[in-house]
Amino acid sequence: MTIREIFKRNLKYYRKKRGFTQEQLAELINCNPKYISEIESRNKFPSAEVIDALALALEIPASQLFADKGSPENIAAFDPQQFTQELVSGLHQLIRQDVLSFLERRLDG
Repeated sequence: MTIREIFKRNLKYYRKKRGFTQEQLAELINCNPKYISEIESRNKFPSAEVIDALALALEIPASQLFADKGSPENIAAFDPQQFTQELVSGLHQLIRQDVLSFLERRLDG
């Protein structure tokens, strides 16, 4: 999932959670309602200033709009088995790099 898809999904989720229509949210941040629609449909991506205004209106940290596991839809899509496999793979790579680095230092010294 791309950052834009995550942002779009989270924006829509938190807007609905607060009970706002696109028009109401647009009014709160002083923009055209069509712009909110375009953001949620991935046709537009907001500036940092608009992201800050959206977060303020939704009463969430701006970073929450980018959180991969931020909304229940994202959490529902969370696969613990895949997460565990990715975690183990990542740890395996780190351990391997550390062991190789250690061996190189021992052989050079």
